Amino acid sequence: MESHEYEMHHQDLRYRGIVRQDGRVQVYMQNHCIDSSKEMEFDSKKDTDTSVNLFCAGLLSGILHGICSFMKKEGNPLEDVEAKARVVLDHPLSYLGVKGYEETPRISKITIDLYFYSFLEEEEAIERCREALKKNILYQTILQAIEIELRYHVSL
Repeated sequence: MESHEYEMHHQDLRYRGIVRQDGRVQVYMQNHCIDSSKEMEFDSKKDTDTSVNLFCAGLLSGILHGICSFMKKEGNPLEDVEAKARVVLDHPLSYLGVKGYEETPRISKITIDLYFYSFLEEEEAIERCREALKKNILYQTILQAIEIELRYHVSL
């Protein structure tokens, strides 16, 4: 495939990750970098950006950006938009290396409650949100791997 044909159908994104002396990982993007302290942290008192937290935050913000942008382009912007996510991690004891637990740790389900106000009728607003998700990069990418339940709460 010639270069211009490739570029019509694909965009390559590049990242560079470096493990620092203190164990943090810095991932460099085109114009900035992000740090993560660990893959996963179970101490709720620690204020850390873990890889799992960044992944989940990226998914949630990507869904919100995608739906809001789509609705705005259609001339039906949403207002008072908020979302809450609940992420289910299966087999955390395996991740921690507890003897006797050998199952593969993984995110098995994400439940997202999306709250918003729309001037559209409730059913139409929800259908337009579902249409927006068909073009959502992160949502579509992981939909086959992780069960995602999206619940809509429309304010009237």
